[in-house]
Amino acid sequence: MSLFMKKFTLTPMNMLFDKLLKPALDRLPRVLPGFGRDLSIGLEMGPDRLNLVQMELVAGRPVIRAIASLPYPCPREELLRHPQRLKSLLKQAYALQPFKGRHVVSCLPADQIKIITVSYRCGEGQADATAIVAELRERLKGELDGMVVDFMNLRHEESDTGQRNALVALAPRDKVMAYLGMLTGAGLEVDALDVGPAALARLVCHAGALDTPEFPRFPNVLLVNFGADSSFLTVIWGRRLMLDRAVEFSENRMFSCLKQALDMPEEMAIRLLYEKNATLSMENGSPDEVGRMVAEVLRPEIVPLLQEINKTLVYMASKTRGKSVDQIYLSGRAAGYPGILNSLREKLKVPVEILDPVAVFASKHGHPHEEGLGAAAGIALTTGLALRGVPTNE
Repeated sequence: MSLFMKKFTLTPMNMLFDKLLKPALDRLPRVLPGFGRDLSIGLEMGPDRLNLVQMELVAGRPVIRAIASLPYPCPREELLRHPQRLKSLLKQAYALQPFKGRHVVSCLPADQIKIITVSYRCGEGQADATAIVAELRERLKGELDGMVVDFMNLRHEESDTGQRNALVALAPRDKVMAYLGMLTGAGLEVDALDVGPAALARLVCHAGALDTPEFPRFPNVLLVNFGADSSFLTVIWGRRLMLDRAVEFSENRMFSCLKQALDMPEEMAIRLLYEKNATLSMENGSPDEVGRMVAEVLRPEIVPLLQEINKTLVYMASKTRGKSVDQIYLSGRAAGYPGILNSLREKLKVPVEILDPVAVFASKHGHPHEEGLGAAAGIALTTGLALRGVPTNE
């Protein structure tokens, strides 16, 4: 096309192509991922690790092409200030796994973004965005100045009386620009900045499409996403995000309890909780006895988690005329502790399973990667980022 453009003046037919067809063709990579270029890489900068996931379509099904989780060589703040250090870390990831391209979908670090649920009502002819901004200005007053604001509507309740809910993300404009500058300074092209709840909902929808016999009917799912400092209960009703709330249960709370009650260092706690056949011994105690002691120490932490889950299930039933979720998924490293999984399965009347994105989107000819990576902190979120724009298939 470029050669013709140099030699000829635009004719009406050329004009038609330039104005109508070319813009449509330019949009194809976004409408049909995998057509024209490789899928974007999901990139998450966790507290101490860089997480990367890239998908590819095989026979119309999304599978993991490349995945990596690398520890930072320096504090994360140093990477934010010096993009070349991030570029070097990316080079390591590309050497380990077959990542292709430089397009990424990312999200701001959790400590740089605030996500809240806002209830609002639209006046006659009023757009949602206008009503949400008005509600935010009333709630936050002057704090809204200098902020970047984005929102996504939550699924309307069946007993809708005009009140709507939206998940609103707020971040200081300078933080957003600095983060984008770091990514572009490292040689990346940013296709989108996403938010965690939306990415996790996307992951659940894709997993449901692959695992649900009734597809395209999507299951109603409660996702319990365990983090290092806090955990989140996210409800996805079919295709739509309906609820996202934080709970105090966290991996670090478990470690703190074991440290306080048994004087157990974190390294030993990690081995005991997550490694299969871990051979640990304590004075005057066999491994089985140690396991029982750990279960007793952690039980007071798991009970409030169960209460929060039950509270969420009751709330959802009240908003959906008695309906319940079809499935509870657990993600994050703490999901690998059998005591949590067994307790939830015993106490709840809903199927409870671990959502391991590496297992769900495994490729028959995938590149070897670190064992247990699917349960690593941030990998579920990063997979959801990598799935942005990927069509949901059977």
